Amino acid sequence: MSSWIGQYLVKQRNFLVNKVMPMALGDSSVLTPEIMAHYRNAPALPEMRRANAAFPGHIIGASHWLGSIWDEPTAFSGKPTLILWGLKNTAFRRKELERWKHELSNVQVHEFQNCGHFPEEEVPDPLVPLLQSFMGRTR
Repeated sequence: MSSWIGQYLVKQRNFLVNKVMPMALGDSSVLTPEIMAHYRNAPALPEMRRANAAFPGHIIGASHWLGSIWDEPTAFSGKPTLILWGLKNTAFRRKELERWKHELSNVQVHEFQNCGHFPEEEVPDPLVPLLQSFMGRTR
């Protein structure tokens, strides 16, 4: 996405919202026209999508730093953690989930069988009590 064509697609064609987001879901039918309009209009104009266009490059640029976090797992491994994981996630798969489960000693995991990368859009109803319970325990 950091190439000129990627920048063009994100800024001018809202590629991340129009193409990537629906593909990252377990069931794209949850993205009703009203929900898609919200995502499309959040950065309504191409010049407002600079951050969206820069984001993928920043993730890639931070690869070394992100990798270095695993060098000091004690800095995060005992912290209370709630993982809400869609098993149809194409960006992060079961092997990443298993690593998190292995590395985190104070973790509560909820897996959603027919959900992809955006559980908050795909299965919002069961998430609210899970989040409330977790936040109530970790204040």
